Amino acid sequence: RHASSEELAAAIASDARKSEHEANPHIRAELASAARRDADACMAEAAQAAACLFGHGIALGLEAREHPTHSSAILIDMLSTLARAEAIDPSYDDAGPARVQALVWIRAPGWPLGPGDPGRGLAAAKRAAALRPEYPPNWLAVAEAQTKTGAAADARASYVRARDVAFKLPDTPDRAEWLTEAEHGLSHLP
Repeated sequence: RHASSEELAAAIASDARKSEHEANPHIRAELASAARRDADACMAEAAQAAACLFGHGIALGLEAREHPTHSSAILIDMLSTLARAEAIDPSYDDAGPARVQALVWIRAPGWPLGPGDPGRGLAAAKRAAALRPEYPPNWLAVAEAQTKTGAAADARASYVRARDVAFKLPDTPDRAEWLTEAEHGLSHLP
């Protein structure tokens, strides 16, 4: 039996989480390759499923990080794939398609080096937060975008909202990470 699209999407998410905390570039490259294989299998099975499109977008992000010389083209493909996922199911992964688009637009270099656009990032982050206001990473993305667009007072309010929402959740490693990220953001605002 082959893996279902949900199993493949979960495997891609797991590879992405491991990659975020991995210092060894060889292991990160292996994780990016595994995510790409799973994304290709998922797309072959269900090319219009939000889970497969989102997973494919995440896999492209891992690939962009591992191949910086080609990252601009990969990120443009990633944004397009995530926009398709958002059109099919904006709620998938707690508004993940809009949240991840926001992070790409916020963090990528702007034209001509990349697709970065903090204003579009802020709009996408606000879509995610409006859809899933109880999910702290959506507020963290809003705050990051507001910081990047020079709206420090708004960013402060969004970091506080992320922290408050996270405090209401069960104690997990993710919750601890979100709280740390909110405190870090607050401590770096003017």
